Amino acid sequence: MDQNDPFERDNLEPAEALLMAQENARDYFQGELYQKDGKQRLEGITIERPGDATLELDEAETGKLFMIPDGSTVWALTVREKEDAPAGLDVMSNNVFMAENENASVIAYRDEEGTALRVDALYIRRLILSADAPERLATVSFGLMAITAYRLGFDHIELFAAGNGPVDQDDPDGFVGFAVWPKFGFDAGLNPVELSKAPSEALRACETVQDVLATDPDWWAQHGRGREMRFDLTAHSRSWRILLNYLYDVLPLPELES
Repeated sequence: MDQNDPFERDNLEPAEALLMAQENARDYFQGELYQKDGKQRLEGITIERPGDATLELDEAETGKLFMIPDGSTVWALTVREKEDAPAGLDVMSNNVFMAENENASVIAYRDEEGTALRVDALYIRRLILSADAPERLATVSFGLMAITAYRLGFDHIELFAAGNGPVDQDDPDGFVGFAVWPKFGFDAGLNPVELSKAPSEALRACETVQDVLATDPDWWAQHGRGREMRFDLTAHSRSWRILLNYLYDVLPLPELES
């Protein structure tokens, strides 16, 4: 932690305390990961950063940065660019909370849009939880991921938010990422044609997903479409403001000891 960073001190430290007070964090994000064979402890992961210091992550940091709960098996592969994901270090994991036949996948990579020569971005490639996963597990794990990524100097987190409106509450297998990830602060641009039939001038003037949610969230739940989205890790970004407000809205405050 950088005690000289006011954003860290005033915003991230209190949010981390809230997250770590949650039952999900106490039970599943203390740092107990295993190698792919399930027999030996992982101990940590090394991320090579060309032109910069190599990142040596211990078990707890690995779990938080890659959204991996305790008791998971973890393995990492260097992967080439694919149509649905960038080239980089693909950290995969499996645990009892994953949907059947699913592995989680998060790629650490260098964003070629920037000028830095180091690994500076994360891509959440796969994260499909089972219907009986603990409540708010994704909320807690992403909050810890974002805070850890900020501290390690990452610039942003990307993913493809799958699914299309309307959200069907009776379909447990339906993809709702387009509606869920924006609640965590993810955003993306919109094409004017997507809003050409919107019922109000205010909606038709929106330029991003977050603009729509600030104007008429029900419209997005009904008419939203899946797309690539980004969480901006820059201090005081709109993404942080939305995520921090959401965490304080949905997570219970820890009880004070008498």
